[in-house]
Amino acid sequence: MMMPTGNSLVGRGFGGWGLQTNLPASITHGRYVVTHWNAGLTWIPSAQNAAREHAALWNPNLGQSTVFLIRPRFNALCEIAWSSNATVVGKGHATRTQNLVLNPGVRWAYNFASGLQIVPGIGVPLGIGPSAGQRGMMLYLSFEHNLGMPKSR
Repeated sequence: MMMPTGNSLVGRGFGGWGLQTNLPASITHGRYVVTHWNAGLTWIPSAQNAAREHAALWNPNLGQSTVFLIRPRFNALCEIAWSSNATVVGKGHATRTQNLVLNPGVRWAYNFASGLQIVPGIGVPLGIGPSAGQRGMMLYLSFEHNLGMPKSR
């Protein structure tokens, strides 16, 4: 569920409620390589632009990452993400832009006796194809705990 928390009148947000779904899959390719795949779709039935015009938007996305297990607590990874994003340009009308980003990076883990794992990481997103020339930096921080659940085998 997406909530209209931004202000579409100044270009921040879609100005309407929406639904987003993603289908993930992970594959282990031997001892040192894991891939993660993701396909998703976002639907905003009544998005709004700054002129208060509305249109329905359908925004698909795809992602893939390859993780190289260099050490038990240190991984190198490379992710690629594509999205096709529609924006309202008139009553009942939208225009679409494509985004394609390659994000090489690293992450490492701190394990605690309690079962808590803290995983910081850093990446350098690079726009390619329709996003050529875009550059950035991504900082990642994950707190993971099994919450007393038995580990899968």
